[in-house]
Amino acid sequence: MKYKKNDITDKVLKKDVSHAIAITSIYFIVFQFSALISSFAILFTKKESEAAVNNFFNNSGLPYLVAVGAGLFVIFVNMTPKMRKQTFASSKRKVTIGVFFSLVAIIMTSQIVLGAYSSLFEHLVNLIGYSSTEQLKEATGASQTISMLLYAGVLGPVTEEIVFRGFLLRSLEKYGQGFAIILSAYMFGLYHSNFIQTPFAFVVGLILGYVALTYGIKWSILLHIFNNLVLGDMFSYILQNFSDKQADIISNVLVWIGGVIGIVILWFFRRKIRNWYRNNKPTGTELKLAFTRKILILITIIIFIISCTGLDKI
Repeated sequence: MKYKKNDITDKVLKKDVSHAIAITSIYFIVFQFSALISSFAILFTKKESEAAVNNFFNNSGLPYLVAVGAGLFVIFVNMTPKMRKQTFASSKRKVTIGVFFSLVAIIMTSQIVLGAYSSLFEHLVNLIGYSSTEQLKEATGASQTISMLLYAGVLGPVTEEIVFRGFLLRSLEKYGQGFAIILSAYMFGLYHSNFIQTPFAFVVGLILGYVALTYGIKWSILLHIFNNLVLGDMFSYILQNFSDKQADIISNVLVWIGGVIGIVILWFFRRKIRNWYRNNKPTGTELKLAFTRKILILITIIIFIISCTGLDKI
């Protein structure tokens, strides 16, 4: 039986999407199991109280430092030499200080949206007797140890950029930049396994995907590190010097200032953004083929269930 050109393209797209998602799934599983095993291995050598054990699991970044190596091994083994070259290639387009902080401001705009969404989500789950407070703390809390700071602020962002804006993005780039950015951002958000953090990670994933393809992955890495380390941990540590009320006021004022600047930037460049999207937007057929892959549906359901376990009963 002969297939038309479009049929062959559709078959190849489905195969490539399934393969790319399967590899990122293996990465996720290897990462989580490596972190878990290394946690028990570290605790096995020590005799700690139950409180100390709980504190270790909640705050130590040491297991994740081990998991980063195991996870990246899976990704690098599955990256072709051509893909590695594309991933780490420098772009002719340069990032100025103005461009970098414009992108930071746009990320802060998404934080305003996150604040409104988290309040709405909390209200909705309260109606069925649950709370997402712990997931909000997990999404916005500062690192409590040096090892967690190193992971969350530096090594985590580097690893996630190589996985999602490297392997996954480059695996799907041949089907269009818009398609690759949307799908990689979806998986990036999904793997955060947190109802509060997932939408924010998806939006940030869209921004980082654009940055990686336009300016190079080193800039998406630096932007990711700046978001986690500076806007996240360092900012939280500074606010610890103030009372809770003062910290909330300072935090809200700065987020709103940055967010409003981001809105102004988006409005000013709205035509360029619209034109870029028109030139790079994926077709409905491509997205349908991608999001109806059995492996993607299965992973989405599993992550949804995992996220549900993070909700607390009121």
